[in-house]
Amino acid sequence: MVRQMMASKSYLKGDTLDSSATYQSKAFQAVKNNLKNVAGKEQKHVRNYFAAACIFYATNGQYNQVLAREQGANVDVPSWTNTDEWIFNSDYCDWFGITCFLDILDPAVQIAQAEEENIIEIQLYNNTLYGNWPQEVGLLGEHLVTIDLYDNYYHSAFEYEWFADMDALNYLWFGSTSWDASGIPDELNLLTNLRQFDNSYTLWSEGPIRPSAFESLTQLSYVDMGSNIYEYDSEAAPSMEAFRDMDGLLRLYFENVRFVDASREDVVFSLDFLTDLEDLIEGWFDFTKFQGGLPDLPAALKSLSLVQCGLRGNLNKLANTDASLDRIWLSGNKFSGGISSLIATKHENATIFHFEENNLEGTLPQAFCDMLVTNGGTLETLGANANNCNGPNCCTCIGAACDQTEDPTPAPTVPGPPPGFICFSGSSTVEVENVGEVKMEDLTIGDSVRVSNNKFEPIYSFGHKSSSSTSEYLRISTEGSAAALEISPDHMVAMEGGRHVPASLVKKGDMLLTVTDELAAVTSIKNVVRKGAFAPFTASGNIVVNGIVASNYVAYQGSEYVKIGEMETPFSYQFMGHTFNSVHRLAVMVGITGETYTPEGISNWVATAHSMTTYVAGQNVLVILGLALLLPLLMLARLIEMLVCSPTAMAVVVGGLGLMNYKRSAKKTV
Repeated sequence: MVRQMMASKSYLKGDTLDSSATYQSKAFQAVKNNLKNVAGKEQKHVRNYFAAACIFYATNGQYNQVLAREQGANVDVPSWTNTDEWIFNSDYCDWFGITCFLDILDPAVQIAQAEEENIIEIQLYNNTLYGNWPQEVGLLGEHLVTIDLYDNYYHSAFEYEWFADMDALNYLWFGSTSWDASGIPDELNLLTNLRQFDNSYTLWSEGPIRPSAFESLTQLSYVDMGSNIYEYDSEAAPSMEAFRDMDGLLRLYFENVRFVDASREDVVFSLDFLTDLEDLIEGWFDFTKFQGGLPDLPAALKSLSLVQCGLRGNLNKLANTDASLDRIWLSGNKFSGGISSLIATKHENATIFHFEENNLEGTLPQAFCDMLVTNGGTLETLGANANNCNGPNCCTCIGAACDQTEDPTPAPTVPGPPPGFICFSGSSTVEVENVGEVKMEDLTIGDSVRVSNNKFEPIYSFGHKSSSSTSEYLRISTEGSAAALEISPDHMVAMEGGRHVPASLVKKGDMLLTVTDELAAVTSIKNVVRKGAFAPFTASGNIVVNGIVASNYVAYQGSEYVKIGEMETPFSYQFMGHTFNSVHRLAVMVGITGETYTPEGISNWVATAHSMTTYVAGQNVLVILGLALLLPLLMLARLIEMLVCSPTAMAVVVGGLGLMNYKRSAKKTV
């Protein structure tokens, strides 16, 4: 039966069933082992089980070209995060990530659909898929509605002939994977019933956006193609022209996209294509560069985000439009001229206006202030430069202090981190001196790692070291960087001005310090789940991870500075963390180098202090002040460490003490 099904598809090769090394043969054997005694077995059960088993054996712990390119040959490939019920349970509808009904349907319809026992949805996002996507999924095409593989970075795909059989597919999400193609391939056009499509931050890049790839996608309503590089193919059609005649497109996300010509030079063009997207209700293009100014806006538009897009001109298009927007982000451009009260009138029900960091003149008309929620209106956020704000109670934020837009593609909900989580993911990389890039999970004490542009320091300890834990991280992408920083929310990262702030406070548009001592703007922040938890400690208290300078330490109150009650002290958590660890560093200097860990992987050098600080941070002022009495002792240890590490400072102190003693002796003699 399986051989007949394989033979019915020209892109499948039946002889793969005969080699024990192939994923197809393993899936075939699983069919024979687990379905042979199933009562009422039909062809559809064999088909569905086999196709799903192919996914398992092709992507669970499998090596692929992405790993070969990025990490070399000797790689321990992890297994799926969740394999519940897979393979051994003959009822594939119970397998993790497999659904045999659509939960958006009426209950009666769901029941009827479930009774058919066809695979309707495959949702394996954030599940540590590796290997290559199998074309045998095409066997499910008559019924499969959803494929969600979001955020499986090392998982890849290279062949797409199976698209031709996906008659029922409505939702294809493979953002933050390594699916590979030269731009947007023509095969996409085979998915004629596609409604939502996400290829953001993938290897469907480095080629043109082919209009032919979208010609038959008449039902497409949602497109996210952000964080990629596309060639500007002026002969085929100027890049975004692929969307100009796309009726029914409701949401278009093109954040942090770079367009280049054949010589890899940047290409910019106008936003005029937006005018023809008559049904568009949301368009977000942050950090993608365009020329000119605002276009005529489609009447249906409700949400427009153009943060740091290089736009110029005035804001008249916002006043002279049939659109009535709810949310507008225009931060960080080069808009000039005044801000007309007609904008407030035209968008009277708006909840967000961001005008800051432009060259706008004059103050905001009173009509904007009257729109604020505090004045009985709908406007929750009103951002502008200080010179544009009409009095202290008009703008809710000023200049660079304003929050930027949230990411349009929310990551799937995942469990929160376990207690004591202070680390980077195991797949994060650092540069080891005379070795090169090394994964965090492969580091050892004594490795000399890069901590700044021209400096390496040895790792003297791991605050957290666990290769088995699976937890949630913030994935922070920055402008001009291919690798993203994956860091726990409380862990601190270096920002402009020499500040260290918890990652949970970082927002789009913030400037992070890079390995080259330059600043890079944050382009997106998403939640991801990763294996491994590692926090290497260095003498400076810093380490460069995926090209970004990060701290060794965490903040316990979700703030940059220590708080006592509601009062913020002048002591930063970076200072406190580094001062506390002076005792440990002094111990290492005198040869005390033993390192043991709790069952959760937390170093016993910091475990007790971590638990105590976590407890105290939530207590009343008197308890916190009591703990503060330890600070002078810690600062003394820090002073001793500084003297030991600096011969010059030690000589000055010893000389000073000697001089003082000499003067005392001289006085006694006199």
